Amino acid sequence: MQTPPPPEQKPIILMLVKRTVLFFFGLDVLSLFLYVLGTNQGFMERTQVMLLWMAVWIGLFMGVGSFYGITLDLSLVCHKQFRYLAGIGGYLCLGLFGIIIAGLCSFILVLAEGNL
Repeated sequence: MQTPPPPEQKPIILMLVKRTVLFFFGLDVLSLFLYVLGTNQGFMERTQVMLLWMAVWIGLFMGVGSFYGITLDLSLVCHKQFRYLAGIGGYLCLGLFGIIIAGLCSFILVLAEGNL
């Protein structure tokens, strides 16, 4: 009877970066959902502005974290571990989403408040 192969040992930094980026993605979607809900429900103007600023900062953090995840996965691909190629695509999509959302929310803030 053959014994199963031992479980794969992943570096802890990869798991932390992946979970942090996914956490930021969830926070960004939540803040956008609350902004859209507040627009329809009549939230106070300060609350709306706070939600937009949260979406901007979280989107930027998600973009930076995704860039870091891409560089980690690229370094592992260079060491002949090609199973991390799919992670590069995921990080690229999440990073672009974060940067686009940050830009869109910044544009809405400029329209709403003016360029302070």
